[in-house]
Amino acid sequence: MKKILIAALMTVFIAACGSSQTSQVTATPQAAKAVTAPRVVTAKAVLDTMAGAKFKDGELLVKFKANVAQKTLMKTHAGAGATLLKSYDIVPNLQHVKLPAGMTVQQAVELYMADPNVEYAEPNYVRCAASTDAADPYFTPQQWALHNTGTFANGTLGADIKAREAWDLTRGDRKVVVAVLDSGIDYNHPDLVSNIWTNSGEMGIADARVNGVDDDNNGYVDDWRGWNFVDNNNDPFDDLGHGTHVSGIIGAVGNNNIGVAGVMWNVRIMPLKVFNANSTIDFQCSSGTGFVSDEVAAIQYASKMGANVINASYRTGLPYCSAEYDAIREAGDKGVLFVAAAGNDTRNIDLDMTSPAIYDLHNVITVAATDQNDRLATFSNYGPLSVHIAAPGVNILSTIPTNQPSNFGITGYDFMNGTSMAAPFVSGAAGLIYSYYNKDVNHFDYRQVRGLLLRYVDTVADSQNLELINGRVTSNGRLNVYKALSALLQPTELTAAPASATAITLSWKDNAKGEDFYVVERRPNDGTSMFTVVSDQVPFNTTSFTDSGLTPGASYEYRVKAMSYLPDPPSAGFITADSFYSNSASATTPANSGALPATTGGGGGGGCSIGTRQPASTAAADSLLLLLPLLVLGFARGVRRRK
Repeated sequence: MKKILIAALMTVFIAACGSSQTSQVTATPQAAKAVTAPRVVTAKAVLDTMAGAKFKDGELLVKFKANVAQKTLMKTHAGAGATLLKSYDIVPNLQHVKLPAGMTVQQAVELYMADPNVEYAEPNYVRCAASTDAADPYFTPQQWALHNTGTFANGTLGADIKAREAWDLTRGDRKVVVAVLDSGIDYNHPDLVSNIWTNSGEMGIADARVNGVDDDNNGYVDDWRGWNFVDNNNDPFDDLGHGTHVSGIIGAVGNNNIGVAGVMWNVRIMPLKVFNANSTIDFQCSSGTGFVSDEVAAIQYASKMGANVINASYRTGLPYCSAEYDAIREAGDKGVLFVAAAGNDTRNIDLDMTSPAIYDLHNVITVAATDQNDRLATFSNYGPLSVHIAAPGVNILSTIPTNQPSNFGITGYDFMNGTSMAAPFVSGAAGLIYSYYNKDVNHFDYRQVRGLLLRYVDTVADSQNLELINGRVTSNGRLNVYKALSALLQPTELTAAPASATAITLSWKDNAKGEDFYVVERRPNDGTSMFTVVSDQVPFNTTSFTDSGLTPGASYEYRVKAMSYLPDPPSAGFITADSFYSNSASATTPANSGALPATTGGGGGGGCSIGTRQPASTAAADSLLLLLPLLVLGFARGVRRRK
């Protein structure tokens, strides 16, 4: 009986503690968020939404169901008397149509929604550029958001995104493309011109960038520096000032003795003009008017032309828009991170919904605004489910078009306020993470970049004034780009040395600032074998590990990497992200002479890890497994007593 129990105990212990595979974290469902994309859109739902919204008369966005033939689509439009204006690749079967004279948008919605081939039909809703207010001119240092000395506007020392510390790691990379969907950009601005994106596909004919030919066959003629979707031409110049200000926050050239520095000193900013200061129709937008049809086209363009990040510093107020949601979701499927401003209406948008901020998509980051004292800006929207992070958005100095007046007193620069200013700090921070971790290989995708930004923030533990952020945004914190960048710095200086005939001890330099654990991998040093996991739960901040149970007289090669669990809203679960591997190190165990102990600690089979760094579900399961033999033993003794 004792032998059986001992065997059972050993078996269960191995089952509980002997895994050699990297932990997988499964996302668990979260309570429903403020809004989810409806699977079925009804005519009543669209008409109800229209009642509180502004939209363009005489136009409609229609999405047909999958597998509907092109002939059927055109027949449906002809039956309604509508003319096709545009089709979209990013959302299959979505079409922009012009209605016949005399047909109202409400009538068209009812007509199209009655067709069984139509998934949804909705107005061409208005989108407004977020309003901004000029702040007081000249204080030193003006760019407090990047490095706050506490001397600007009675600010608080250290209430900033730690850009200077981040620049010690990276100042950006021109491989990274950030698309700015806005009022355009002053692409000749001396502080921006060298960071403006250019389309190499339209530059094939010796400097003949404007030749009247769509050289790259992307549907846009001579789009060598972006596109103006308002006027449908290749000149996305900023006639409002908003887009240039946003662009300077992201990527004004640093260290050039001109003006200001952006979060990224090196980047390619893609100008996509979707707002017009001189709208021919008054839709009561205080800072420029745009339409969903142009927004969807711009999202499609950015996704197709290689943007890593889309900055959307605009508000919508109402309503939820299926076409907009679908376009942003499809952009995510193509690997694009979408950074949205939360809006400037001092409200909880979990309850008072504002798109695109409230879309529960894994590629959306919605940003609230803070001031120079780390307080939530008085105008900023918030919402613990819909708004993910805060960033500086008050008294922000950045670039404006050189042909526009400046309250700052220096041509081409001015202060502005708004969540429109907060969003580009996050876009630039995302660009720095891409620059550092994806410079040589695509190490992180957009969900890992997003997770790093949302986990490694400054909270009330770092700055007392951030108490007003706590509970109002998902991350409970304000952007700290250095924390996000440095969380998974790769281990270095890995060494390996024999500890016995059956054990090798590793040591390394721990550079990561936010890792949850380390993963140790080994392979026989024969030049052909693959690395396998030795342990996937080496405690964080550890700098050594002993691998035991090895073969005497054998040579092994090792490598180590840091790993973290990252939040992945809207799910309540996590995803993992890992550092680059350390250098490799090799060692050979001595032949077993009998003089050395067989093992000196470590974990050749992975080691038992039941604790706070282990997922709760697996920790509970392992604990039960370890207790099982004791329960069996107690039961057996009870049986013997009864006998």
